[in-house]
Amino acid sequence: MSILISIHLILSLQMGGYAQSNKEEDFKKVLKAVVLGFSKQDSIAIRKYVNKEIGIYQLDRIGIMNHYHHFEAVSFSIEYPTILFRNARGVQLLPLQYATLPVYDCEKEWNKKGLYVDTTKTDHLPSQICQNWNANAGHDPIPDTTIQFFRDLENNSRRIVLWDHNKRELVFYLSYLNGKWYLTVVDNVTSDCSV
Repeated sequence: MSILISIHLILSLQMGGYAQSNKEEDFKKVLKAVVLGFSKQDSIAIRKYVNKEIGIYQLDRIGIMNHYHHFEAVSFSIEYPTILFRNARGVQLLPLQYATLPVYDCEKEWNKKGLYVDTTKTDHLPSQICQNWNANAGHDPIPDTTIQFFRDLENNSRRIVLWDHNKRELVFYLSYLNGKWYLTVVDNVTSDCSV
């Protein structure tokens, strides 16, 4: 009996390592496809990485307030606000680095070039934007259920920052949902110095 338990435990650990390995390989594959899709402005290539039930959220600025817009898919041909998806045209795919994410400063731009993901931290920018909106906008409050939706999404997401050698950028989130990686959020807020 103890031999069977030991074998089951060993197989479970091996399969768990295999699943983790596949999860990471899938992450890299989806990340590459998304970056290339944005670079080529290929909405069809990106569409298969957008969850049909969730869609995609674009973080942007309305006047002095950060906000989000929801879309069913990415489009590079429709005018505002989806025109903001065009910001990454021609962005270069660089080698992925697992490290602390670059930080943006309006006077100095990003503090380092490259393609980064930090798997040790969970980013909460979307839910924070919602909370700030409710605290400061004074109208059209965002429901608590929406804020909780973003918190749950953030807890299953990785924030990716790409700043290439030509000073083109792409900041987005990939979320692990039902065993697959999906593009869920594009961040146009962090480097927006219009205020």
